Amino acid sequence: MDFLVYYGLTHNPFDKASKQVVTTIDYKEMSYRLDYLIKSLGIGLFTGRSGVGKTVILRNFAQQLSPNKYQVCYLPLTTVTVGDFYNQLAISIGIEPAFRKAAKFRQIQERISVLHDNEHRTPVFIIDEAQYLDGQIFNELMLITNFKLDGDKKCIVILSGLPLLAQTLQRPQFEAFRQRITVNYQVLGLTREEVDSYVKAKFKSAGVQENIISSEVLDTMVEHTNGSLRRLDLMITQCLILGAAQKKQQIDNELVF
Repeated sequence: MDFLVYYGLTHNPFDKASKQVVTTIDYKEMSYRLDYLIKSLGIGLFTGRSGVGKTVILRNFAQQLSPNKYQVCYLPLTTVTVGDFYNQLAISIGIEPAFRKAAKFRQIQERISVLHDNEHRTPVFIIDEAQYLDGQIFNELMLITNFKLDGDKKCIVILSGLPLLAQTLQRPQFEAFRQRITVNYQVLGLTREEVDSYVKAKFKSAGVQENIISSEVLDTMVEHTNGSLRRLDLMITQCLILGAAQKKQQIDNELVF
């Protein structure tokens, strides 16, 4: 039996494609820093374990930016050479990359300046899985975002990745780069106190007000998910599928194990 029909859900609110965003502590704290970054420009560093919600918050943030004021550039490939990284940057802001690195550097800086100064659109570079970046790329980012001697800021760079990223940047060779980080936040994941309201809000967004999963069952789920939104969403989805198949009105601990 289709679990959506059985439980009266308009859609699966725990699917990764769901647009429903619950304002957790991490969401509020990270959004506050992102808002500050928008006003001040510069480099933002956001780290956290896999599945705790970094990408969801970033996606929601990017979707709310006006395309008339910001040009969002998502760079998905991080296991690349410095040259390939420059190519990605150039293409993301609409220019054909030159052959030589020095020419690419000038191209990118000039295009960023045109976007910011003339078109009044601030480039926002979002680099996910940044823990895989070649160390030299951090130095290149520091240089390419530095305009003139007075330290003009004309773009935003958002680095998102696992805690390893923050650990890497603590190395002495990245001291200059660290000093240029405008905002920094580590996403921790859901606290136990947030889980009940998170699940309730998710169900409500799909048209269900009933208490399908008890607090005791959520306790069990929290023990197995360790604050990971992704794991919790997957576990609840699996329990709903099994629950519908067994015609259970409420999810119990037997389904969790």
